[in-house]
Amino acid sequence: MGVEITKMSSRGQVVIPLNIRKNRNIKEGERFIVYDLEDSIVLKRVKNLEGAKSIDEFEETFSSMWETAKRRGITKRDVALEIQKSRKENA
Repeated sequence: MGVEITKMSSRGQVVIPLNIRKNRNIKEGERFIVYDLEDSIVLKRVKNLEGAKSIDEFEETFSSMWETAKRRGITKRDVALEIQKSRKENA
């Protein structure tokens, strides 16, 4: 696993260092899930979800995220409200 240092821009953008992008073949426009874990922020690449064969495969991909949400008492309703709030702020 490579370790690099990056910084956030005034617009809240964080650059994934070139070496990591090349090693992982990350292209412009790819999407990531952002986890807020205590004192860490983790990016999880969203890849090949369109090809998921079943809901079980999707659930397996995100199982660690679901477990973290459950531990924190975050419900599906909480997530839906946050999405709505974010969309209004970005509209």
